[in-house]
Amino acid sequence: VNQSPPTMPPKLTFQQYPNLPPRTNLNGAWRLEIHRSDSIRGYLGAMNCSEMAIEAMEKAEKEVETVHIITLTPQAYTIAKKSRVNNFKETYRLNQRVVTTIAITKDGMSTKEKTTYVTTDEGFTTIRIKSTMPTTNGIAEVSDTRRLENGLLYQELVLTNLSTGASNLTKRWWHPIPTPVEPEPEPDILMGAMLAAS
Repeated sequence: VNQSPPTMPPKLTFQQYPNLPPRTNLNGAWRLEIHRSDSIRGYLGAMNCSEMAIEAMEKAEKEVETVHIITLTPQAYTIAKKSRVNNFKETYRLNQRVVTTIAITKDGMSTKEKTTYVTTDEGFTTIRIKSTMPTTNGIAEVSDTRRLENGLLYQELVLTNLSTGASNLTKRWWHPIPTPVEPEPEPDILMGAMLAAS
């Protein structure tokens, strides 16, 4: 992914919380470090999203912080996604193929199936999420790996569009933050199911 360097040094958001205990696993709230991470453009482009949708997502990530809240137990993985475009929670049983129905918006609304398989390690320091999901005009395979690195969350998001042959690797960094307690914002942009893995 080609990115121009930021005009200002990255703002290390975790420095705002000096009393936050060091993370020893992936449980808790994480804020996307936008300046240090790859743009979502390559991922959405491989998904065959429109340029308008890509620009809207890029703008949204720059204007409003993205927070993921992870809860891992020996039985299940739950993630709450909070941003300008997403505000929802998903729970998956570990080591089981889970089938869900998601909405696709293109020339009207339709629903299609998404399959997900989630694994983790004994210490909850790594999550691997394998998904097969519909795009607006085909099918994509997504591999989402998140692991703890020096107290931060490092994410590798690999997408292969089975319909077009396009693929993309997106690397992102997340900083630990206290779990938000303020009222949840309502999303004001509808991007469709192509954002489900973002």
